[in-house]
Amino acid sequence: MKYKNHIKDRFLSYKDIFFMLFLIILLFIVGACLIISINFLPSPSVNLDLNKGSNPISNESEKNTISIVVSSTLSIEEVTLIYKPLILYLSKSTDKHVVLFTRKTYSEALEAMFSGDAQIGIIGSGAFFVDKNKLDLLAVPIINNKTYYKSYVIAENDNIKNISDLKGKTIAFTDPYSFAGYIILENYLKKNGLNLDFFSKHIFTFGIGSSIESIKEGLVDAATIDSNTYEQLKEKNPEIVKSLHIVWESPIEIPNPPIIVRKDMDHKTKLQFQKLFLNMDKNTEGKKVLNILGYDKYVEVRSDFFDPISDWLGKNNENKF
Repeated sequence: MKYKNHIKDRFLSYKDIFFMLFLIILLFIVGACLIISINFLPSPSVNLDLNKGSNPISNESEKNTISIVVSSTLSIEEVTLIYKPLILYLSKSTDKHVVLFTRKTYSEALEAMFSGDAQIGIIGSGAFFVDKNKLDLLAVPIINNKTYYKSYVIAENDNIKNISDLKGKTIAFTDPYSFAGYIILENYLKKNGLNLDFFSKHIFTFGIGSSIESIKEGLVDAATIDSNTYEQLKEKNPEIVKSLHIVWESPIEIPNPPIIVRKDMDHKTKLQFQKLFLNMDKNTEGKKVLNILGYDKYVEVRSDFFDPISDWLGKNNENKF
């Protein structure tokens, strides 16, 4: 009997051990999933110190820090790949510690500037125009020898040949603050006595990649895209757009996304960074950064640069949204 009790005790002991091992393994799996979700999946709001790596940093203010906000739905790895050379270039060329902020939407990016979290922004021209009285313009990139681009509507279905063929169908816009990705088409409909009910459904994807994927997955029939991105995809990733075609292009050209700053930014610092952007094409390191960004160079523009948007929206901007 004692022998049987001894065996029973041993059995319970092994059972406890296996249970503990199961808990440890479960906790490990849960922890691994959390790490993956934190470090690899795109997030709406990430602060990166690209001088030190791609780890999130705190919002503690530093006297010598200049923060740049960019609206992006890219992963941390992609943001780092594209913008780290620019951040390092600006840090190396100044006495400032330059930090990158990413925000998922244009409105979040603008809020980061208005709240003081960021002093410089790389945001769409439509977003700048909406709040241009609160911001100053530093420079505008030339892309493929142009300072302007167009808005396209693209589709995969061969039966969709023009905008009229989209009546009662679905469309993906990028961002409510995007001129090319939403505002101009929404206004085009208004100018023709229509509204968004022209489509059976519309969604906002907050990313061109997500918009294209929505078409390919059959979630929508069409999507908006800027001509710069479309041409870059045709050149560098033709397999992504080979099944797509343009069904509409904007009647006007849109200014390229500008470099913008807070109006209350220190004037000396503002001029320092403006000069850096404008002279990037004049040295070897700056040219490498421009090549990664896909730009020819940055230029200063006149005050009438955004007149195409102003003229399209009307004097009182009644049709802005």
